[in-house]
Amino acid sequence: MSNPSKEKGTRFESDIVKWLRASGWDVWRMAQTGHEDQGDIGGLADFAIEARNRKKLELAKNVDDANDRARCKGAKFGVTIMKRQNRPTEDAYVAMDLATFGEILLYLYETDDSGFCAA
Repeated sequence: MSNPSKEKGTRFESDIVKWLRASGWDVWRMAQTGHEDQGDIGGLADFAIEARNRKKLELAKNVDDANDRARCKGAKFGVTIMKRQNRPTEDAYVAMDLATFGEILLYLYETDDSGFCAA
């Protein structure tokens, strides 16, 4: 691999996989598939995960990309994991839009007939 930016991204994806595996999740790096890309990290069927290791945190673009990946994958949720410069992998940011956060909350907690969560 001769592209330094691609190498940096690949290394971050691998670091995310190592961290998630150490936390008990059976995940792997996904192959890039161009227009129908389903995200960078596989193994979590409900999630499309887009990893970013860039100096500039392009929050809106990264969240939009994650949502696009979720649509391609048919996943419920799209999230982006963004590397914090000069910090370990576990300090990365995980971002999503409010609609996705709301969907995750509904997925995690049962609701009663009134629409209120019964945690």
